[in-house]
Amino acid sequence: MRALNSHFVLIDLHSSWHSAQQIPNSTFAYLQKCRGAAPALSASIRRTRGRRGKISSSRAPAPEVRSPEIRRPRDWSTKGNGFLSVASSTASTSSSGGRGDVVVSDMDLFLEIVPLSMRHELLRHEEIGELIEVVMDLGRNPLARFPSGDWVISEEPVKPDDLRHAISKVGEFSDDNRSGIDHSLHRISAIRNRKMQIIGLTCRVGRAVSGSAEIIRDLVAGGGSILVIGPPGVGKTTLIREIARILADDQKKRVVIVDTSNEIGGDGDVPHSGIGRARRMQVPNVHLQHNVMIEAVENHMPQTIIIDEIGTELEALAASTIAQRGVQLVATAHGITIESIIKNPSLQTLVGGIEVQMDPLA
Repeated sequence: MRALNSHFVLIDLHSSWHSAQQIPNSTFAYLQKCRGAAPALSASIRRTRGRRGKISSSRAPAPEVRSPEIRRPRDWSTKGNGFLSVASSTASTSSSGGRGDVVVSDMDLFLEIVPLSMRHELLRHEEIGELIEVVMDLGRNPLARFPSGDWVISEEPVKPDDLRHAISKVGEFSDDNRSGIDHSLHRISAIRNRKMQIIGLTCRVGRAVSGSAEIIRDLVAGGGSILVIGPPGVGKTTLIREIARILADDQKKRVVIVDTSNEIGGDGDVPHSGIGRARRMQVPNVHLQHNVMIEAVENHMPQTIIIDEIGTELEALAASTIAQRGVQLVATAHGITIESIIKNPSLQTLVGGIEVQMDPLA
């Protein structure tokens, strides 16, 4: 196989972390060695394994997944959490006010899109600081998803006014039905009916988790290309956001992020502080992401390109082209194991592709 770069690392994420303070279980799945670079990189991996003990083979048995338990409002803990305790436990951003700066937490911004009655119920939940997402479908009970399972926010079904309230608090939806909240990492995804009217929302909480990439810091600093694979929701975007910050702030590299749906750098024209000094290029049309990837290399002289969710053959070919130009590439792709990437015709180029050679003696 031909790798993307002189040395190439593929990281497989199988499990999500249960709070903003917990580092995910990153799994080292694949390493393409080359002459000269292999000894140094192998030593780097051994140091990482000995120091943290978090890297294991991708062939390790997957943990048993249980169906999440759905709990209802009567199952609240009497302890609860108030609004002030939520604000104190989340990262905050400053916005200019009439008498000075006002500190507004990212969770506060997220809760503003939730209708008031649902917001009060959410704030009483003991795991509010670990909220994953809120699901609102027209005519159904609203759900909140926590690490411990799904929880029914209210016995009252979602009404059209509830959806209109949430939509009024976010930006315009792009052609991939995604939107966000200015100066935050939260992602709002819409479900539409045949008349293109929004009848459902998936509101995911976005967090910048400092320290989530420490386990692979030496690999990141080594300059090799990195592909992070895993199913949706395990923390791939959070990991590469922290990698972008490390490369831009700590390694002082010229980093350009190709931000497909503004998930890495947040919504709005000013990127979120979670990416550090890295620059961000927004993608006006998701079907033209491969063009933006090439444009980033040709116009802005980056040393590192960060890309989230490579999913098409054109994007995979563009990624291969970028790596061959001597630019470090850090990207994510949906998959379970290295085998799933190799067997995916659209993505197999990311790991070198498959070549069939005929035996001339046969």
